[in-house]
Amino acid sequence: MFIFTATILALLLGWQAYMTIMTNTTEQQQFRLVERKGDLEIRFYPPANRASVSVMSREGDYEFMRSRGFRELGGYIFGNNERNEKIAMTAPVVMDMDSSDQGLSGKMAFTMPKDFDMNTKPQPRSQFIAFTTTEPQFTASLTTGGFPSLPEMNSLRDRLYSLLAEQGLRHNAQAEYLYYNPPTQMVGRRNEVLVRLVGYSEH
Repeated sequence: MFIFTATILALLLGWQAYMTIMTNTTEQQQFRLVERKGDLEIRFYPPANRASVSVMSREGDYEFMRSRGFRELGGYIFGNNERNEKIAMTAPVVMDMDSSDQGLSGKMAFTMPKDFDMNTKPQPRSQFIAFTTTEPQFTASLTTGGFPSLPEMNSLRDRLYSLLAEQGLRHNAQAEYLYYNPPTQMVGRRNEVLVRLVGYSEH
């Protein structure tokens, strides 16, 4: 029994180490760290190409929305496009949320790889996928680990807003939730709340 348990534990640890390595080698959206104020990071993001899909849940089920959005976008990069072409996965997966009387709605986005050409991209077979190029922007963010729920991410967002208010930094009040790791990775997870700064200039 001890040998069996030790073998299972070794396999799990090996799998987690593999997932951590894969996450660290996955292309991530590039940014430049401008300054760090305690837990708060001020960053500059250059323009990036994104594929996105709008999602909604009348029951307010956040995990359903994330699953639905990932299914659409994942399908596109895994080959569900006019050329059956696979596109490299990047990190993070981005969610922005909005609550209303109609339920919970939002948008999930994947940042496309640096060599992705918007003019020659394979067209998605899904009619729900849209493409945009983000503007260069200064942002502020806070980071957390684990598997945070939507209320926990909302709480981190509120803390971010409070920190920015204390420092007199204005923002667009449209927070994005960033997820860097696959759901099968148990340790070393990274999640962020990020908001675009308004009228910010480097010192």
